[in-house]
Amino acid sequence: MNERLTERLANEASPPEAAPFAPHIAVVGSGPSGCYTAQMLKKKWNDAQITVFDRLPVPFGLLRYGVSPDHQSTKSISRQFSRMFESGSVAFVGNVQVGKDISVGRLREAFDIVVLATGLGADRALPGIAGGEVYGAGRVMRWFNAHPDELLFEPKFGRTTAIIGSGNVAIDVVRLLSKHSVAFTGSDLDPSRLDKRPNEIVVVGRSDGGSARFDSAMIRELGKLDDVAFHVELPDHPREQNPLAVAKLEALRELCDEGRHVHNPRVRVKFRFGWIPLEAGNDSEGMFLRIADSETGNKTDLLRVDSVVTAVGFRGGLEHEIDRAIYESDRSNLAAGVLDDGLYCVGWFRRGPIGGIPDNRADAKLVTEQIVSDSERSSLVADKPGFESLAHNLHSSIVDFDGWVRIDRFESETTTRDRCRTKVPDVATMLDIALRKSR
Repeated sequence: MNERLTERLANEASPPEAAPFAPHIAVVGSGPSGCYTAQMLKKKWNDAQITVFDRLPVPFGLLRYGVSPDHQSTKSISRQFSRMFESGSVAFVGNVQVGKDISVGRLREAFDIVVLATGLGADRALPGIAGGEVYGAGRVMRWFNAHPDELLFEPKFGRTTAIIGSGNVAIDVVRLLSKHSVAFTGSDLDPSRLDKRPNEIVVVGRSDGGSARFDSAMIRELGKLDDVAFHVELPDHPREQNPLAVAKLEALRELCDEGRHVHNPRVRVKFRFGWIPLEAGNDSEGMFLRIADSETGNKTDLLRVDSVVTAVGFRGGLEHEIDRAIYESDRSNLAAGVLDDGLYCVGWFRRGPIGGIPDNRADAKLVTEQIVSDSERSSLVADKPGFESLAHNLHSSIVDFDGWVRIDRFESETTTRDRCRTKVPDVATMLDIALRKSR
């Protein structure tokens, strides 16, 4: 009797440990911010069932289609995300376009937590800068990366290209347009993308060189192009600058150092800082870009060009994007990534087109901590049925991670010896490869 009493009292004093929190989580978008978020949530809740959706049959978003094809070390970050999917702890559901194939509302009915990580894909337009040979830098980068959205895009750069903007994306475009073809060995750049590039590039930046948005490391990478000549307009006696600005100015000056003088350059690149674009158009002599000094606007210049690439940021607006304003409620707090109870956003979708992959990782950490905090305050419960309840809502051409592995293997095995892969450029062929085993 005493033993039974003791056991009963012990049980009353120490109630059984609660079951682990095991929510069903949907992440919309398989780029860095989405994958980092899935990775961090899985680490917090090992029993969580996490599904990552992407409108394309292939994962990794920005890593696959936004990072420059000659920056393979950056692209290699996708390997850690592959391990996450390979383990089976997180599911990949490709070729499902949220907002078209299935609504956000239906996702919220099926999942306890929904995180929107679709990014921003549309180039921001410039008033007065439009026309047949005016291209957004984001579109150009997607084209260089063989994105299926740009399958029919055929840019005509001509002999002279002007690039408007002085951020890292602008410098990426400069490098891709000027780098010697043989220097792309080991990349995943389709060699056909290197045909008919310009001989002259003019970079037009609103700010002075020290205040430009590029990283000095990007400029120093340009300095390694030994058959490209650079000219940089900089003030003779710039005002005192902070260390980052000084580093940028030094990197720019190194481009023009006499020690790297290029005889008979293959490409000439000129940086014009302190100028803003006014208009692009055509007259009897061909295409022009009119610019004005950014301080007063009183001084203008007319550049004769064959094409213009605008690298002035991104916005929402692609047909597959989700307008976040629709989903904001009285509970929304974009600073923390909250749109509504159980609905969150992360990455560029949350904060706009600011920062690169390290910033997206930090953003995923911030939003993950908010989700965990909400669960600890009991504002989140785990009572939704998860992905299995959506089976009757979705089409039959879903691509899982095994399907992506088949595409990945095909791209790697059918490429030329000087490339790490040749991307399949269209969705129809991707689906044929991915679903071949199941047919």
